[in-house]
Amino acid sequence: MFSEDTILLLYEITDVIIAGLSTGSVYALMAVGMTLVYGVTKAFNFAYGDFFNMGGYFAWILIFGLGFQFGGYLMVLIIVMPLMFAVGYGLEKLMVAPLRKRPDWENKVMMLTLGLALFLSSLYMVVFGVKMKSLPPIWEGTLEVGQLVFSYQDILIFVMSLGGILLFGWMLNNTRTGMAVKAVAQNPIGAKIVGIPQERIFAATFAISTVMVGFGGILLSQKWFINPNAGGTIMIKAWVVTAFGGMGSIRGGLYAAFIIGMLEAFVGWLFGMSYGIIALFILLLATLALRPQGLMGKGE
Repeated sequence: MFSEDTILLLYEITDVIIAGLSTGSVYALMAVGMTLVYGVTKAFNFAYGDFFNMGGYFAWILIFGLGFQFGGYLMVLIIVMPLMFAVGYGLEKLMVAPLRKRPDWENKVMMLTLGLALFLSSLYMVVFGVKMKSLPPIWEGTLEVGQLVFSYQDILIFVMSLGGILLFGWMLNNTRTGMAVKAVAQNPIGAKIVGIPQERIFAATFAISTVMVGFGGILLSQKWFINPNAGGTIMIKAWVVTAFGGMGSIRGGLYAAFIIGMLEAFVGWLFGMSYGIIALFILLLATLALRPQGLMGKGE
C-alpha cells in the first residue's frame, strides 16, 4: 500500500496534469490560429496577443460593464465571436491588404502589426486602466472521483478549446473556404491560376485566426488576469508554441501546445509560476539549436 504522503503527491500530480491539459488546449487553439496565418501569408501578426486581450475585454464589458447576464457565456460568445471576426477582417482589408502590393510586404506587415500591438496595449490602458481584471468561471464547483477532485472550470475550458479546434478542422476539410485556404497555403500560384480569390482568402484567414485567439482570451481570462500589457506575454507564448511545433505545421502546433502547457504546469508546481516563461525560453533555444524546423516543420 502507498503511504499517505505518496497518495497526496499523486493527487497533486493529477491536479497539475489537469491544469496543464486545460492551459495547453487553449494554447493549441491560439497556435492553430497563428500557424494558419503564417501558413497562408508567410507573415507574422505581432498584434496576435493583443487580440487575445481584446476577446477578454469584450467579454468583461458584457458581463460587468453592461451587467450582461442573460444567457451567461453562451450569449457572450455569440456576441463576441462575430465582433472578433469583423475586427480581424476589417483590419486586414484596411491595413494589411494595401501592403501586399509593395515589395518586401511580409516585413512591412510585421512592422505594421508591431505598431498595432503597441497602439492596442496603450488603448486598453486608457480605456480600462492599469488595474487587472478577470472573468468569472464558466462553471463553478468541483467534480469528485473517489478522492480526486477536479475543477469544472478546467474540464470545461479543455472541452471548449478542443471543440473549437475540431470545428476549425471540420471547416478546413469540408467547406469551400477551408479547402481554398489549404490550396493557397500549399501552392499560392496554383491556387491563383485556378481562380481562387487570394485577397478574400487572406482576409478570411486573418479574421478566423482573430476569432480563435479571442476565444482563447475569453477562456484563459477566467484563470488569469486581463491587463493591458498581457498581450506581449501571450504573443511570446504563441510564438514559442508555433516555432516549437514547426512553422506552418498545424499538427506540430497542436503537439507543441500540449507539451508546453504541461511544461508550464509542472515548472509552476515545482518552482513557482514566474519560472514558467524561463522554461519556455530554454525550450525555444534548445529547439533552435537542435531542430530549427521544429517538431514537424520542414527545412527549406
